[in-house]
Amino acid sequence: MMLGNKKKNGRPDPMSCAEFQENLPELFAAGENRVAVDSPLHEHLSTCENCSALVRDLQYIAEQASQLLRPVEEEPSDSVWEKIQQGIDNEKAHSKDNNFSMSLSTEQISPLKV
Repeated sequence: MMLGNKKKNGRPDPMSCAEFQENLPELFAAGENRVAVDSPLHEHLSTCENCSALVRDLQYIAEQASQLLRPVEEEPSDSVWEKIQQGIDNEKAHSKDNNFSMSLSTEQISPLKV
């Protein structure tokens, strides 16, 4: 992890946006959702609105993505299953009606006499 260049007095130079963004994959890959207060990353975030907005956006995306992986805790209600069954039954009844009318042969239908 690259954390800025050391000055002669032992304190790091301010981190550039490019340096900060180089560290983002490691920050998010570690599963961390915040930056340690004493790190150069935090110092940069406190002074750079663009990188702060980027981290907020990435945190939001990561949070939303993690919700997609959560198991469903609630099963659909009984009324949902009843409506599904009614739809299936209606479709079957409709299908039978159509099959019956199409299965009549021309011999079974008497010609109209005028």
